[in-house]
Amino acid sequence: MNRLIPDLVVDRLLHVTPEDLHALSPETRVVCMDIDGTVTDYHAASVPVEAQERIRSFTAAGLLTVIVSNCSGARVEEVHRLFDGLVTEVMTPADCVDPTDPGDSGRRHRKPAPDMLLEAASRLTVTDPAIGAERAVRPAEMLMIGDQMFKDVLVARRAGTKAVLLPRLGSHDHLGVRLLQRPVETVLRVLWRLPVRAEDWPGRLAAVGGRPSGAAAGPGAAHGGRR
Repeated sequence: MNRLIPDLVVDRLLHVTPEDLHALSPETRVVCMDIDGTVTDYHAASVPVEAQERIRSFTAAGLLTVIVSNCSGARVEEVHRLFDGLVTEVMTPADCVDPTDPGDSGRRHRKPAPDMLLEAASRLTVTDPAIGAERAVRPAEMLMIGDQMFKDVLVARRAGTKAVLLPRLGSHDHLGVRLLQRPVETVLRVLWRLPVRAEDWPGRLAAVGGRPSGAAAGPGAAHGGRR
C-alpha cells in the first residue's frame, strides 16, 4: 500500500515552481501532469491562463513537459488540441496502442498502468553532459503530478518516477471516482498523516515526511505546513 504514498505534496499546480523542483527533486528533467483535477477542472473546455503560464515556466527552466490523461473517445482529440504546442508531449491511452496488434486497445494503457509514462520516456531525449550528446529520458528523471493516489501516484510508482500529490482542482469530478475512490483516499491520507483538509496542504512543494530528495517514500507526515 505504500506505493500510494507520494514523494511530494502541494496545494495546487500553480505553486509547483521550477526552483522548488530543482531543490527537492534535482534529478527531474521531465514534468508529467494529469489534466482533470490537476491542470483544469474535470473535462474543462480550456486551459486556464495561469496554468498555461506555469507550464511555460517549466519549459523556460529547461524542463520537458508531458500531459498524461486517461481520456478516451472524442476527448482525445480535444486534449491534443488544448495542449499541442503548450507541452512537449501529450500522452493518452490511444497514443500507446500498437497499430500492428489487432487485439490492442486504449483500455490496456490507462493509468495506473505505466505505459503512458514509459512511452513518453521512449519518445523524449535530453542532453547528457557526461557524454556530450542526446540520450533517452530515464523514468527516474520524470515526475508525475496528479490529484489521485490510485491513478497518479500509483502510475508513478509502477513506472519508476517520482510522484507529487495535490488536492482536486475545481468543483466537478468523475462520478465513480467521487463516490468510490475519494472516500478511500481520504481515509488513507488520515492513516498516513498526509494532508486532508484544504488548510493542511502546503502552499509550496514539500517532501512527505521531510525526506530528502531521492529517499524512498513511506508513511509519514508532510514536511511543513502552508507557507
